[in-house]
Amino acid sequence: MKKLKPFALSLILLSLVSCNPIEYDMFGTIEGKVLDIDDNKAIENVYVTLSPSNKNTMTDPDGKFTFSELDAKQYSVTVQKNGYETNVKTVNVIASETSSVTITMKKKDY
Repeated sequence: MKKLKPFALSLILLSLVSCNPIEYDMFGTIEGKVLDIDDNKAIENVYVTLSPSNKNTMTDPDGKFTFSELDAKQYSVTVQKNGYETNVKTVNVIASETSSVTITMKKKDY
């Protein structure tokens, strides 16, 4: 019985030492919505570009878009669609957080 106690204690200590350290999420997310500046309605199929990452996506029918697993730093979000003026917004991404942005677009005057 006396030999079992040191063995059990050794196993407990070994399991504590071999545990992986806590890993923190090093990435953040940008969620956004694109709206028409005149009527505040969502605009779908807007081409959204993220710089400096050069990632891109399109807005859904609700005017929403998402960029995930981004390094924590400052980005420019550019929105473009035929018939609308291009618009750019700056967004700061913080690790383990979601940054939200609303971008408005104005119809071009022809």
